[in-house]
Amino acid sequence: MLAGIRAVLENVSGPDLGALGQAFGTTVKKPDEASSESSSAELIELGDLDGDGVPEVALEVLAAGTSQEDAQAQTTLVPSRGLFLLSWDGTHWKASTLASPADNFQFKVVRLGKSTGRCIAVVNTIGEGAVPYPAIFQVRDHEATVLWDSQAGDNRYNALAHGQIEFQDNAKLDETDMTVTGRADPGLLQFDPEGHRGFSARCVYHWDGEAYVPARTEYSPGPDNNLYHFIAALHLRDFRSAYALIDPGKFLKTDTPSLAQFRHMVETNWPEFLDDQVFQAREAEAGSPDAFAFELPAKHYVYRPTLSDDGKFLLTGMERKVEAPGTGSPGDSP
Repeated sequence: MLAGIRAVLENVSGPDLGALGQAFGTTVKKPDEASSESSSAELIELGDLDGDGVPEVALEVLAAGTSQEDAQAQTTLVPSRGLFLLSWDGTHWKASTLASPADNFQFKVVRLGKSTGRCIAVVNTIGEGAVPYPAIFQVRDHEATVLWDSQAGDNRYNALAHGQIEFQDNAKLDETDMTVTGRADPGLLQFDPEGHRGFSARCVYHWDGEAYVPARTEYSPGPDNNLYHFIAALHLRDFRSAYALIDPGKFLKTDTPSLAQFRHMVETNWPEFLDDQVFQAREAEAGSPDAFAFELPAKHYVYRPTLSDDGKFLLTGMERKVEAPGTGSPGDSP
């Protein structure tokens, strides 16, 4: 594809965007103009990213050997367009790759402070889980050069399934923040990716000069969120945080509850919560006894918590049973 693009560019002898558009049989659009699904190539003006007086241009083009009818028949999980950067170097247009045709992508010009300047953010959405992975490209010597890639090296990007990424200018920092929203991956409490249980996360990232790093993370409130934080707090032996997620009197069945009582109860009766155990949430119909149930497959334990109905979702009790493997029937409590 790159060779074919460069062959077209050989016919453009100047920096005029009108002539560039004619060479590809289209016009150069502004970023906020609607795209045309009937066009095999689209040119989008990005602005003068390298300060030479000529704006850079993004080129979206159908993959080689793909007809427009084929592209329209494909699902969004199998995109058919490649993304390229076109930049005038003073004598001719240079082309370089931003995203391969195998990727489902979006892109945006972002501001990364005075030392870095304006760059191109490209987000590839990958796999059945629709996981977005961003990368930042800087224009150097009139070519797109990777400045940061969330899939490469040691970085702090937290990929979220079925996620979305938005870039918003932060006037105070003169930079563009990156906000990632999607299905949270708690780790200690696993949810069926295709199920209805779980909770979402919203993470705001700031540019630190070399990479996007998380600044703050918020989770959607709900019973599964509280159950996860309860398990996570006990895993870290943070009994005070776990205690804040229960209704002490109801959970401990006493009129004089205390943190010490709660800790003794956990250490004596539920030591598995203090180990490196991974629990799994059950999928069940709302209102059923298993609506908030989770299990520990390694020990065949099934937990059925009850939660307050005041919107705080505090644990008011929890029952543990041993379920015979493969039967779905509960056994005696240990």
